[in-house]
Amino acid sequence: MAAISVEVLGSDAVAVTGISASLSHEEQQAARLSARIAGIRHLEVATSELSRPGYRANAGDRCYHCKSELYDVILSVEELAQHTIIDGAQASDDSGDRPGMKASGERGVKSPLRQFGIDKPQVREMALRRGLPSWDRPARPCLASRVPVGTEVDRRLLQQIEALEALLSGEGFSIYRARCGGNRVVVEIDLEQLDQCADDRWRQRFEALARSLGISECWLDARGYGGPGPARLEPLIG
Repeated sequence: MAAISVEVLGSDAVAVTGISASLSHEEQQAARLSARIAGIRHLEVATSELSRPGYRANAGDRCYHCKSELYDVILSVEELAQHTIIDGAQASDDSGDRPGMKASGERGVKSPLRQFGIDKPQVREMALRRGLPSWDRPARPCLASRVPVGTEVDRRLLQQIEALEALLSGEGFSIYRARCGGNRVVVEIDLEQLDQCADDRWRQRFEALARSLGISECWLDARGYGGPGPARLEPLIG
């Protein structure tokens, strides 16, 4: 949407990224790169979703409170006062499973991709045609999405997740999640990538980092990344 916006609006288009503890450094850098390649002016704004009790409580509607914070901050930025806010929600997104869409609707945010029935594969194709590096990137929702519903979200927990996922990225994986809560972490990795990993010592390195962060239990979900059915946990180190 940022690339299309600058194609149509030129210098009037602005891309906005909310910066907080729930956004990893890797994703911040990816947003900067995409904006630079798209040629759009990029504004970074500080958001404080952790100051919202509903966000911290993580009761199943966390995304509503997160998006409320983001859009309230954007609406308060004076230089954006005459702008219309649009997001990247697309036709594949299920509004019944995305409380953040409620926050968007309450604040008049437009979703052109969704409005015109453009789904995720079409979005990737459009991004590829425009030479955007994000065209084939795996989904990277915010760090808080790794926290089990009902577990309170705080800054320390988000920092633990970011550190553990940075290690997985550094080990050569690109499709992964580190689900953290309490004193344990459950790792999900794309099964094909896991099978292709020639050096299994990443498990020891991961567990050592987890323990240094105060996490005593490390599990691997045998279903892989986003696998079907209930979790099938096995010790990370057998």
